[in-house]
Order: sequence, then C-alpha cells, then structure tokens
Amino acid sequence: MLSTRNACLVIAACTVVPLCGCKRVLPPSVAVNDATIKSVRDVLEEGVASGGSGEAAVLADPTGWATLSGTFKINGAVPPNPPLKVDKDVEVCAPGGKQVLDNVVMVGPGGVLQNVLVYVSSKIPPDNPAWIHESYAAARDAEVIFDQKNCVFLSRMGTMWSTQKLKVLNSDPVGHNTKLDSVRGATGANISVPANGSADYEPGGASPAPFPVSCSIHPWMKASMMVCDHPYFAVTDANGAFSIPNVPAGVELQYRVWHEKAGYIQDVSVGGTGEKWPKGRFKRELADGDDVKMDVAIDAAVFQKP
Repeated sequence: MLSTRNACLVIAACTVVPLCGCKRVLPPSVAVNDATIKSVRDVLEEGVASGGSGEAAVLADPTGWATLSGTFKINGAVPPNPPLKVDKDVEVCAPGGKQVLDNVVMVGPGGVLQNVLVYVSSKIPPDNPAWIHESYAAARDAEVIFDQKNCVFLSRMGTMWSTQKLKVLNSDPVGHNTKLDSVRGATGANISVPANGSADYEPGGASPAPFPVSCSIHPWMKASMMVCDHPYFAVTDANGAFSIPNVPAGVELQYRVWHEKAGYIQDVSVGGTGEKWPKGRFKRELADGDDVKMDVAIDAAVFQKP
C-alpha cells in the first residue's frame, strides 16, 4: 500500500510525464457541417425581420395611405438555368422526353426579372385598423392557392399573410409530398398531396425570412415561401413589375428585397442612381396619396454565384 507521500509523487509524475499512462480528459469535439453554417448565416441575415432591427417598438400612427410599385431588371447576361435530373414519373414530369430546366432565374425581354420578393420588414401592428387598410379586409382570411403541375411548383416564390390558409393543389396524376421547411415563426409541414388532390396548410405565424419548399418524392422540385404578419408584400411578375398598394403613409417603413438565387439584394441602381441596400434593406416614407415607382436595376454578376 502506497504511503500518502509516495501516492502524491506518482500523481505528480503522471501529470508532468504523460507516458506514465494517466489519461488526459479532453472536451468533446464539435462537428460543424454546411447545414449548421447555413442555419447560422440565415439567422444573421434575417436581421430586421427576426426582430433585431433596433427600431422603436411603437411607431406613430400613419397619416394616410400610398402605393409603392416598380420594376426590377438585370443589367447583363446571366448563365442559362441548368437542366434538372428528372428520373421518376418521367411520363408526367418530363412529357415527351422534354428537357426540364431549373427556372430559378426567370428573365424576360429587356432583362426584366421575375420572382423578386419585396416586403415591409418594419413591425406592423396587425390588429390596429390605423395600420391595415380596409381594402385588405377580405384578404385577411382568404385562401391562397399553391399548385404544382408536371412536377413543377407553379409559384416559384409563394407569399401569404399569416392569417390566411394555403391550399396546396396537385394538378398531376401522381402523388406529391410538399415540404414547407420553416424552422422559425411559421409552422413547418410535410404534407402528402394525392394525385389530382389537395391539402391545407395554416402557418400559425409569420416567418422571419423566406424558407424553402420541396417535394420529397420528386427532389428536383424547388420553390420558396414567405409568410408575413401583414399584407404589405409583393412578387415581381413576368414583366418584372410589382405593386404594394395602400401601404401606411406618413411613417418611415423599412423594406427588404430577396431573390432565391441572389439572396437579399444589396447593390442596385434606382432610377439610374446607385444605392446600397444592406442585407436587402431600404427605407421609404411616403406621403398620403403618393404613387411612387421604383425602376431598379441589378448587375448580372449577382446571379452568377454557385
């Protein structure tokens, strides 16, 4: 049996000379993968939308209503959309053997850009009639259609008010599985939609940023969805045009601009003048009765990232 003095010497020796066999306890390693990095980056990019804007929680009531509209276009050529690997239900998803493209960047004549999301990111009191124009009353509980045909989501950029209901249609003779991949705010869902059928989705809250939509059965199917807690949002159409009518006037509102390929749009030209929109944010205060039109140009290089 070791004396107290000898035991202390053994412990000291093992501490100084690791070869004595004393096992060094290390903290567990932390694995960091691409998904974790993307999740953290998304939270940081959400910024204002997730409540980190630093703006006053209570704003003065608006003094009227105005309209913000405009067009988005691309300056320069963007790479062609890549082909998709369609390897299931080919007779429905690629009828006649046609090549199906990933139409993530839809550019029309003159460079007009479709599927740009523009939305108010300032906190809007949802139950205060001073902030929600009466023209939106019918839309508050309305049903929004989100369809799919030939294994393609017909709305590449879907939008809805958090009080609305989404009817997910399936206009194909094969089943789909629509996955709404929201992890904050709006409820995430994984919905089976039978052939030529439909299913319902209620978000239950607003999403702090756009989130992906996919089909587990046909993994090449992609779209995005934004759920706002107010009706002040729009998506550019095939002419690159958007319009948000009856936004609160007499108060400075913050907007955000996002596109699936480019993310939050930051470097733009508005009416020929260069502007910097940090993380896609810009501010405007409109006067009662204003009808402000923004002609926005984006350099094609923004859409060339992998």
